[in-house]
Amino acid sequence: MPPAPAPAVIPAAERARESVFVPQSGAVQKPPELAKILEEVKLPDRSQPSSIAPQKVEEARTFDTTLGASVPPASAPAPEPKRDLSSSIVSPLRTLKDDLQVIVREKKISLVRAAALEQEKRYGRSAEKIEEQVATHRSRRTANIIFAAALLTVLGVGAFFGVYIISQQRGGAPSTEAPSLLFSETTVSLPLDNQNALDLKRLIASARGASSATLGSITRIVPTKTATDEEGVPYERAATLEEFLGALGTRAPADLVRALSSDFFFGIHTVDENAPLLVIPVLSYERAFAGMLAWEQTLNADLSPAFTPVPEQVLGAGGLPQKRTFSDVVMRNYDVRALKDDGGTIELYYSFPTQGILIIGESPYSFTEILSRLRAVRRL
Repeated sequence: MPPAPAPAVIPAAERARESVFVPQSGAVQKPPELAKILEEVKLPDRSQPSSIAPQKVEEARTFDTTLGASVPPASAPAPEPKRDLSSSIVSPLRTLKDDLQVIVREKKISLVRAAALEQEKRYGRSAEKIEEQVATHRSRRTANIIFAAALLTVLGVGAFFGVYIISQQRGGAPSTEAPSLLFSETTVSLPLDNQNALDLKRLIASARGASSATLGSITRIVPTKTATDEEGVPYERAATLEEFLGALGTRAPADLVRALSSDFFFGIHTVDENAPLLVIPVLSYERAFAGMLAWEQTLNADLSPAFTPVPEQVLGAGGLPQKRTFSDVVMRNYDVRALKDDGGTIELYYSFPTQGILIIGESPYSFTEILSRLRAVRRL
């Protein structure tokens, strides 16, 4: 006989299914072992109670999307939802893109222009308003400039008028003054009218003694003469060199006066003493030099007491008196003709540092200062 077939291995899941007998009536019969296990475990029953009707489950799953409508009672049947209700109440979303498209389509303008208008509308400013503000600002600035210019013009005219009035009221200062050949710290006038030579020299000598200028400064003295203009109004003008030498009563040679310029500088230099000085431009050097040699005979007497007087005579080698004369000396590498006193101190000198300048002075320190100031104005 053939051997018996080996029993087939049935999986545990199939054996469990087979152990459950399902009768025709639909009731589930549990085997005794499984029933015993279920009684011990007491698993919760997942079956829903039969009291919940299918209609109520359907109501729980239905959501009401109507706005402002009251919730119907639980016992009332759920109304049938309206498909077009939300679309009729909620309007479509309006965006900036839609607005720009409408503006471009209706007003026939470019997209860039439309964006610019929207930007201006957002900030509350328009192009017309900006232009109006710019025009207002320009008009205000123009008005301010015109007002400032008018104010400066009025102030300038007032200042000029004030200077003119003051210059007219000042009787001591000349109205027309010759340009200065030399820089001076202060300037005073010296009227030459109605004064004789001796009084004029004494006035200059007293001014030398009473001067309280700063050490090293030069005070310019401007001799003046009274003149009248074309309308007959009197005014003061600067005197010429010929008028000044004539007012001092000097005996300067006529060739010397013609060889010198009519403009000159007369002043007082404050150093170890208040020393007078004269600076005169030269027109002809040969005639001026010859004229000064001739004037040496009376130069000290003609200028004193405006210049320090020096005795005319001096004791000679034999003990006899003889006339005092000028001698040649060198000062600052320039040839100088000097008149010395009995102690050998220079009291009066003159020099031609260039062929265009004549210097007459008393103190050697004045000669150095005059040269320095002439170099400053490039006249030396």
